[in-house]
Amino acid sequence: MSVKKIRRSEEVTNARALEILRELATSTQLSEEQRKTQDYLEKVVKRDAADAEALVRQLMEKFGFTRVTAIQLVNLSLESLDELKTVLSYLERREYTDNELREILKLLTGQ
Repeated sequence: MSVKKIRRSEEVTNARALEILRELATSTQLSEEQRKTQDYLEKVVKRDAADAEALVRQLMEKFGFTRVTAIQLVNLSLESLDELKTVLSYLERREYTDNELREILKLLTGQ
């Protein structure tokens, strides 16, 4: 059994992970874990990788989120203010005004 070294690591959105797995599947047979991950992502990803990345950048620039927090918000497909408040209470240390929360949710839902 050979051990592979991690050459590089970066946080990516679920949409980007799905894109990577699709690209990989064109050149090699996916492992069982990769196939299951791709199947799951096919079901939950709601936007393409470019749109997801643009949204991550917007959240970072406009609200000062770290990249990891912005990615989590994009990946979770939140639909209500209560969901957003709950998630942010775990991810961030600061409080957000109702206006900020509505603006964040508006960005996330595309409305």
